[in-house]
Amino acid sequence: MKQKMQWGKWCFLAAILLLSLGCESLKGPIFCLSLHRVVSPGAFGPDTQLIRSVVDVMGQNEHMVSRFPAIDSSSFGSVELVPDEASGLWGLRLRMDRKGMGLWRQTAGEFAGGRLVVLLDGYVCGTMVIPPYDASEYLLIPPLWNEADARTIARHVESNYRKTNRR
Repeated sequence: MKQKMQWGKWCFLAAILLLSLGCESLKGPIFCLSLHRVVSPGAFGPDTQLIRSVVDVMGQNEHMVSRFPAIDSSSFGSVELVPDEASGLWGLRLRMDRKGMGLWRQTAGEFAGGRLVVLLDGYVCGTMVIPPYDASEYLLIPPLWNEADARTIARHVESNYRKTNRR
């Protein structure tokens, strides 16, 4: 009986080890992008839960944004890197899925010319102007990152899409 119990314990430990080392699906999404509309605090009243304050990683630039993103990583199926030779920074050309295209159509149609704050894992990377709506399936994020950071973000776009759209 004791021999049987030890065998079961070792099998259980081996299964846990295999799952923790080799199963990418157990890890949550990282390097997630979300785009939030800039809002004025007075537009919602004093006790609202619909806005929040976000800051950059240095804690210097603070923005008041809509608590819920206009669009996020769950809508971006693939990405292309877009270098900007003038600034030396890199942008992203994100391909949206059908849900993302609908969200973007609503955002661009209602708030064109307004501002969005680009967040990476909840921290401010920069801002962008909401362009007028066009029927493209691509969303262009302006150059906000150095090449290494842009490549790191791009490397996680597809896996984040799969992880956030599991059924």
